[in-house]
Amino acid sequence: MPPELVLDLRNLDALGATAYSSLHHDLTHGKRLELEALQGHAVKLGARYGVPTPNLFAVYAALKPYLSGPPQALPV
Repeated sequence: MPPELVLDLRNLDALGATAYSSLHHDLTHGKRLELEALQGHAVKLGARYGVPTPNLFAVYAALKPYLSGPPQALPV
């Protein structure tokens, strides 16, 4: 792999405490999430190749109700 493609994790410190992912932005602004393309795809790859992804699956399952924005309130 070319060295320029390797992420230097030390650079992440420069982002600061106020840097957030696009997923976080979409979630906090009630927008549709790219959940299937990101976490969903990784979970499916894990299943296909026999690699357990329990933590990633937990994140995926927790965010699934927010896929299309905030979940609708259940009728009382």
